[in-house]
Amino acid sequence: MEHRVTSEYDKQKEILSGMYRKRFGDKLSESDIEYIIESMGMCLSEMIKLMREGKSAHEKFFSDIILNSVDAILGFNDKSEIFLWNKGAERMFGWTKEEVIGKDFALLIPPELLAKGEKEKMLDQIHEQGFIVNYETDRLTKTGEIKHVSISRYVIFDEKSELIGNVGIVRDITHERKLEKELRERENLALIGEVVSSIAHNLSNPLNIISGNADYLLIDKKKEDEGFEELKVIVDEATRITKSIRQILNFARPFTLMREKVDINQFLNDITDNVKYLYTAKKIQVKKNFTKDIPDIKIDKELFHDVVLNLVSNSIQAITKEGFVELKTQVKNNKLIIYITDNGTGIPEADIEKIFKPFFSTKGYGKGTGLGLSFAERVIKEHGGQIEVKSSMGLTTFIISLPFLI
Repeated sequence: MEHRVTSEYDKQKEILSGMYRKRFGDKLSESDIEYIIESMGMCLSEMIKLMREGKSAHEKFFSDIILNSVDAILGFNDKSEIFLWNKGAERMFGWTKEEVIGKDFALLIPPELLAKGEKEKMLDQIHEQGFIVNYETDRLTKTGEIKHVSISRYVIFDEKSELIGNVGIVRDITHERKLEKELRERENLALIGEVVSSIAHNLSNPLNIISGNADYLLIDKKKEDEGFEELKVIVDEATRITKSIRQILNFARPFTLMREKVDINQFLNDITDNVKYLYTAKKIQVKKNFTKDIPDIKIDKELFHDVVLNLVSNSIQAITKEGFVELKTQVKNNKLIIYITDNGTGIPEADIEKIFKPFFSTKGYGKGTGLGLSFAERVIKEHGGQIEVKSSMGLTTFIISLPFLI
């Protein structure tokens, strides 16, 4: 049987090799053609024909390989309709074979990519050069989830060298790209940390001298004295800059979590009590919608205190007239969920994707370092959690999700 399989494979390889040389010999080098032939694994074209013709025996061996492959393997006719949909495709995209056979492969392309002509571009490339190798793009699942994938597609011919369609091999690389992105972000943060830490330290000493001297000169001055207001401005601005430098240093420094068990409802209650002067002065109502009997959660109290305090302070600052800030807790899927909502000015849609990037701020020049939310995301990720924001004009909610640890 092994000899028959090998002979059949070599035969098909020789046939397809001749077809590619005849059709694309003027466009591709000999090494390119050999690479394509080997990459395809000739059993694909042959087995698609065998399955369509109903052949069996050792051919079933190859058929099972295709149908049960971990990667998604799809076959398309010359009208771009799906005629092959293996189990790997079912697992990756969620549709069963019965649901997609005969459908245009455009159902897999996200609407925004479809509108940009991705389907036509892929077909043009396949028809022009006969293949696409490791093309990275996004694809849509039955549930609407977007997956980042690597696609290789190759044209297939019948025994008369007539084009009958193409085969696609799709590999899900969503997790790989996510890990690569996280690694890049960590490397960028480390580099930013080194730079800003150096700058901050160089600024701290002269700033302390300026602030100290201004404070000293204010000791013997009364409010109505000449120069009092000017010195007061120097002290206030020095204090503001010192606070910004402290934020930068906190952002730049590496940290190790010092976890301890916390009653999260009491923890949040204490933080809001500490900033009572901020929201009472603006006639802001603070609502607390806490789920009772939530198990204690292990967090770094100091770091997480800074995160929540920053989010609550941002909410208070975002409210320009009488409004509310709501803190809500619940347990969902064995995770603690914290919602912090305000009815302030909201975050423009264009800023949502940038809101957690270092040094991005919606507060305007001189009103913030743009590090608070970036630091918050970093701390929450170190806890194994996630933070996201949902906003419309007049309503913003930050959602923190944290796993419970035994």
